[in-house]
Amino acid sequence: MTDAYIDAAGIDAPAAEPVPADEWLPAESGARLNPDAEGVTSIIWSTGYGLDFSMLDIPVLDEWNYPRHTRGLTEVTGLYAVGLPWLTKHLSATLSVVGDDAEFVAGHIAAR
Repeated sequence: MTDAYIDAAGIDAPAAEPVPADEWLPAESGARLNPDAEGVTSIIWSTGYGLDFSMLDIPVLDEWNYPRHTRGLTEVTGLYAVGLPWLTKHLSATLSVVGDDAEFVAGHIAAR
């Protein structure tokens, strides 16, 4: 349907690129974080929700009201994002892939 519209409108668009399949593999690093030992006082776990970041009363949202980040690291010290659609790859928001992103963020936290 989209291709038909592009053709009919005479739009000079690049050829569609297939979305690569994400392949889940268990993490190899075995990185773990002990919340008590590291002084972590809050963990927010949520699933099955609609995205709404209006509760963030800090200038971290982009023009689409998503947290600005690079691989889940925001410009606000101590504020991280995981589980967002397309955080780093196609299936970042799924339970089978979110671990890759979470491991990266956890590694960053552990290195602080």
